[in-house]
Amino acid sequence: MDGVLIAARFALYADLAALAGLPLFWWSMGGSARRGVIGALAVGGFALSALWLLASAAGMAGTPLFSPDWSVVEILLKETPVGTVLAVRAVALLSILPLLFRRGGGWNAAIALPAAIAAATLAWSGHAAASEGLAGSAHRIADALHVLAAAGWFGALLALLGGVLAGREIGQTAAMLERFSLFGTLFVAMLIVTGAFNAVMIVGLPNLPALLHSRYGWLLLAKLALFGAMLLLAAANRWRLTPKLEAALEGGNTGAALSHLRLSLLVETSLAIIILGLVAALGTLDPLA
Repeated sequence: MDGVLIAARFALYADLAALAGLPLFWWSMGGSARRGVIGALAVGGFALSALWLLASAAGMAGTPLFSPDWSVVEILLKETPVGTVLAVRAVALLSILPLLFRRGGGWNAAIALPAAIAAATLAWSGHAAASEGLAGSAHRIADALHVLAAAGWFGALLALLGGVLAGREIGQTAAMLERFSLFGTLFVAMLIVTGAFNAVMIVGLPNLPALLHSRYGWLLLAKLALFGAMLLLAAANRWRLTPKLEAALEGGNTGAALSHLRLSLLVETSLAIIILGLVAALGTLDPLA
């Protein structure tokens, strides 16, 4: 059942990260996210939240996924933060749906806020949810910021990769990469700071060396290694591939530069997806077990 729970968590994380990240990216670019995609992600957020709830209850009770012990579901909804988290997420997702029919400017900005709220609720479904008091509040805020920074980066990768694969105008893609560099730097800085804070809050500073002897620690190290690889690819995109693409545009021969950029974005997006899978698994493990 752990595998089902991890799969449900992964799908939910990917969905809400894309939902929050895509409008943010297009708002920063002065463009517009596809309404059909945003609508599908919002509806997916409802379905995957329900699946996550059932998987959590089934894991606790040892029952089949679609034949859960409904008393356990009731306990989760009424006696734990899960009910409040799902209610806040549902309101945020519901508020997105009528905005899909809004016309005129500011559409991305209007969508971005409820999408960010929906994604931020993920901070209350992992280890941060177990923290108590003022420290617990700080932990959840840091985790929410971590989620939003990751969503911003993930949404940008999806948009850029989708554009490159769909044959978007090359000059536009190069300009987007250039313009996104500042946002990308801010996202990376926030990920590093909040990630370090979360690790200390989850494990405790004196227990950090013990991570080397736990499955949680090894998965965390794998996540950090993949994150480092993403940083290298992002740096290559910014400082090597984008200038090459701009130079190729002037020379009228963009084939090789575009192929390299396409491969780099594909690998970076794949690494991001793997990291989401690791995060989904990490949330089910005892850090020191």
